Amino acid sequence: MDFDVAVIGTGLAESIAAAALSKAGFKVAHVDNNQYYGGDEASLTLDELAQWADVRATSSGDKPPSEYLARQRARYTSITRSSTLPPQSRQYAVSLAPSIVPSLGPHIDSLIASGVSRYGSFKLLEKVAIYDRPGHVQSVPGSKEDVFKSKALSLVEKRRLMRFLMFAAGDFEGKKELEGKEQMSFLQYLRETFTLNDKPANAIAYALAFCVSPNDPTLPALQRIRQYLRSAGRYGASPFLVGHYGGLGETAQGFCRTSAVKGGTYILGRTVLGVKYPPPEANAMSNNEKASASSARSAYKVELEEFDEPLTARVVLSSSDYLSATSPNSATAESSTILSDTAYPVARCIAVVDKPLVFTPTDSADEATTAAPEESAGEPGENADQPSMPNYEVDTAVLVFPPNSLPNGSPTTAAHLLVTGEGSMSAPRGKYILNISLPLPSSTSNPSAEELLRPYLDAALTLTAPPSASSEVQPADPLFTVSYIHHPVSTSVPSDSADADSDIIITPPCTPLLPVIADVATQNAEAMFWRAVRRLKGTWEPEKRDCVDGEKDEATDKDGGEVDGIDSFWPPLDVADVESADDW
Repeated sequence: MDFDVAVIGTGLAESIAAAALSKAGFKVAHVDNNQYYGGDEASLTLDELAQWADVRATSSGDKPPSEYLARQRARYTSITRSSTLPPQSRQYAVSLAPSIVPSLGPHIDSLIASGVSRYGSFKLLEKVAIYDRPGHVQSVPGSKEDVFKSKALSLVEKRRLMRFLMFAAGDFEGKKELEGKEQMSFLQYLRETFTLNDKPANAIAYALAFCVSPNDPTLPALQRIRQYLRSAGRYGASPFLVGHYGGLGETAQGFCRTSAVKGGTYILGRTVLGVKYPPPEANAMSNNEKASASSARSAYKVELEEFDEPLTARVVLSSSDYLSATSPNSATAESSTILSDTAYPVARCIAVVDKPLVFTPTDSADEATTAAPEESAGEPGENADQPSMPNYEVDTAVLVFPPNSLPNGSPTTAAHLLVTGEGSMSAPRGKYILNISLPLPSSTSNPSAEELLRPYLDAALTLTAPPSASSEVQPADPLFTVSYIHHPVSTSVPSDSADADSDIIITPPCTPLLPVIADVATQNAEAMFWRAVRRLKGTWEPEKRDCVDGEKDEATDKDGGEVDGIDSFWPPLDVADVESADDW
């Protein structure tokens, strides 16, 4: 079976690249060892999640059946899970890569431009809050209205915070407030440049910019805040969207479906045995010779389990779990993103609970005393002296734990918890999924993910027994938990000359930051797409200029023209596709 491109792995970046290549007219084969879409970003039922954990949990003398699984076991360590599954286990959709998607950015642009938006749906993120103490959270001021309404800020603090938010929402590059301070610690920058106190500075750094540590540099943090502020209002008050049915795994499947509609061939659940490389003399041809040669002149052969005939392809795009960057003739596609941070391990915990989290604000007592009385359905005036209590239950929200926020928590890094429930089609009614992420930028003496994350899970569970509840109400006990440490992809980028001449393209590493992962994966996919186009067409890949929000970026090659008939990442949509995208 002959193809132009073989894509190995159905992670988000590979799936987006496969869809773009199929829509550009190339013949694409897309394969995966797993029987599900999404790779490391997959959305799984609890049954599938338990199986996923069991297969990757290492035991002495247990030899992995494939190189893919061997690499997976090296990247997923300290795996523990509950021994029993709760009822309705197949009605859950658990994401291996929890994420929130900004309403403005490359990922949303690709969803609309490709027409994939018609295959999925989203829910607005209800709230971002900071853990304050058992049963209480601190509200995060993310807009002018939030600042004005806040009772925790003095008038002077409100003015300073407003000045910063106006600065961060604009084009701050080159401004005197930022000049020479791009790499300064962001917390230090907030305190020195805008004289913000610790409380608002921490809220901005960890809940608006989603910084990992106090040492995160200023410029990337400001860019994330600008995206946060500009995203608010596009689809609603919240700047973030959460994908239905688990998030990015469902989105990856939508891009795979688009590729299949345009002629892509899909083979899942078959072990990739290896890739056979063409003779060295075949790769020694010039670009002009390659452009004029037949498609079989330097075909790679992808061998699959139980397939007598290998898949042949001129270009191979692959997740690093299948082919490493040190493989012959391979290269990592260079992403143009400036949002990606240094890769580091992340301790993760997935917990299922049967009570909602209640985000009771620290100043809720003041709100209760000032709330207007509300008459009950009984006699007129009955309980008129009792103020109405706001409902602080959340279905889809983010809870932030800054460094040193818990006695037994990390003193150097922030943890983030994403809760999803029935509203995001992730859990049955009355059930909620808590997905906790704790970055581990430095080595830790405690390798157990379960022990690392236990303080954060216990703190989150206190929010299921709010202060307004009776003393008999106890915090929820998890119905099911999975804990593990997710190690980053180890990818070494070859030299520029080798990188430019490679027909095997390895997916670049992706950041684990909640609001950035989808955009970075999309930018990585675009970099892979243009590199593949260059190799297939025998022309140079396009250079891209920086553009401000809302502008379109046109792809041109180094001479200012299109790449042999392909002038954009996504071609114009058909009429039916445009109507679907408009409805979305």
